[in-house]
Amino acid sequence: MVSPPSPLILPLLVLLCTSQVVCLDIDLTCEGCFCAATEEYPCPTDWAPQTTFSEEMIADFRSKKLISPPLSLSCNPYKDSACTTTPPQTEDSENAVCAFKYSGDPSCSTYEAITYPTQAAADADGAFVTHLHACGLCSSAQDLSVYLANPDMTAAGKKCAEKSIVSNSWGLKCYLDLGYTPGCAQIWQYDSAKTTSACTAVCFKNLNSPNNGPAPECKINDCLQCDEDKAGPLFKAFAGRTRRRSGLMSAIIRGCDDIAQITQSVCNLGATII
Repeated sequence: MVSPPSPLILPLLVLLCTSQVVCLDIDLTCEGCFCAATEEYPCPTDWAPQTTFSEEMIADFRSKKLISPPLSLSCNPYKDSACTTTPPQTEDSENAVCAFKYSGDPSCSTYEAITYPTQAAADADGAFVTHLHACGLCSSAQDLSVYLANPDMTAAGKKCAEKSIVSNSWGLKCYLDLGYTPGCAQIWQYDSAKTTSACTAVCFKNLNSPNNGPAPECKINDCLQCDEDKAGPLFKAFAGRTRRRSGLMSAIIRGCDDIAQITQSVCNLGATII
């Protein structure tokens, strides 16, 4: 029997959106939970993902300056098995986390994005966890600001993917125009191209399908599953940051075991991972 969500959780999903607040307009629940629960992974009763982000918070992340070398990509990992970032990513592991280490000024305006072997190691170094697994092409604070400003990246991604069909450079520009760093925009474009080539037929059949099926499984549709299987693994490996790894909801209901219990907040408040 799947445990019902705590009465403290559901009110957090009732939102009032204004011009000063970006939010995910959510009527997305799976049997009353923000994620698809199972007996092994029931609905959390002491944590819920953020669904509102102030323009001030988004601007704060966007303005921070990364002082560690940014990762870039000069090859297509979907076509070149030897493809690596420049400089190479720190090796990933099951317990690795990516964290922001601020330089110490009161405004926290400069930072490094560092991969730590565990959250405990990040805490000991005074760094703030921003997502699970190793840092990658999309791990910067600027890229985080895009995720926060675009809570439904499924819709935004579809628009850029459509442009990628016409021209790779047009698709890349679409992701850059969203505000992503060059490396992050590039892996998003490569991901879109891979999904287009591998999943066109199944996605055409699911053109008007909802993202998720009925409860209690709330299974994602076949197009999203194809993207998950064919393009997802390399995207996660190179991007580092995903919404799920960052504790952020999307327009797709995911399994409760698949959403990191991370709360993003600015500067000295950091991000708390449960």
